[in-house]
Amino acid sequence: MSKKRKSIKPKFQRETQENYDYHLPVLLKESVDALMENQDKENQTGKYYYIDGTLGGGGHTSEILRRLKVGGKLLAFDKDPDAIENAKSLLSAEVSGTEPRLELFNQCFSRAYSIKETQGKVKGILLDLGVSSKQLDTNNRGISYRVDSNLDMRFGVEGPTAKDFLHSASPEQLERAIREFGEEPFSRVIARRIVERRRANTLNTTFDLRIAIEQSVPQHLLFKALSRVFQAIRIAVNSELDVLKSALENIVPNLEIGGRIVVISYHSLEDRIVKSTFKQFTAKDSEPRLKILTKKPMEAGDEELIRNYRARSGKLRIAERVG
Repeated sequence: MSKKRKSIKPKFQRETQENYDYHLPVLLKESVDALMENQDKENQTGKYYYIDGTLGGGGHTSEILRRLKVGGKLLAFDKDPDAIENAKSLLSAEVSGTEPRLELFNQCFSRAYSIKETQGKVKGILLDLGVSSKQLDTNNRGISYRVDSNLDMRFGVEGPTAKDFLHSASPEQLERAIREFGEEPFSRVIARRIVERRRANTLNTTFDLRIAIEQSVPQHLLFKALSRVFQAIRIAVNSELDVLKSALENIVPNLEIGGRIVVISYHSLEDRIVKSTFKQFTAKDSEPRLKILTKKPMEAGDEELIRNYRARSGKLRIAERVG
């Protein structure tokens, strides 16, 4: 009997990012194809809207604008003021003039459904829930365990920082956050170590937090633990899961019939919320309001993974407003 051959994963190659020095967009063609397919289904009259709820480096925004037809307008949201300023420079022609096709909002995407002028006229909303490469690599956000910086982790500039959270949360709250948001098996030990370090006033930077984790888990599990714990604290600081669920529930009624929701998530907690919320609006015991177009999430192909290794965990789900 012949042995079953193992599948060969594509090898990562450092991508050339001349056009995307801020962030290389994930699943660009697949997501924008799905978002804007309905633009051609009928002759469009009057003004209509698309929403990019997660502007980031402007990669998806640029592609949406390239395909946008007469009467269309794009609203783009981001809590990070750096992302807004970058887009103003990158897309200056689109945000200026008497009737600009792009409007930028330095706000969370959860505010998208409250824009009065769009009520019932939104053809689609795109959410790319990943942290941008710029935020991961910068030395003042505190999001990555690879860069020594202040414990901030906020996507914007308002609200408590990660340092505030780590110094004020009870040991039980810390353990719960690390266990539930990071799915980390050593959550209790790590929480205790964090408390010890804050008592000794040695918990002020990302590397201080990294040391606490290094002292709590076996060496062969360290890098997974680092990723999980930093993810957990970032989620807690930004209330990411609550914001996502609330936003999805409120955005659906704002879509026009045939409007699309396109979401790219990067970890199981996000994907679970997207999947369950979509199902919530397809319940058979009431009139369905969504039709799910992806039975299984779409993922990046080998060609994209070779160019952009950070796309490896992206999962794309699509739903359409039907009632």
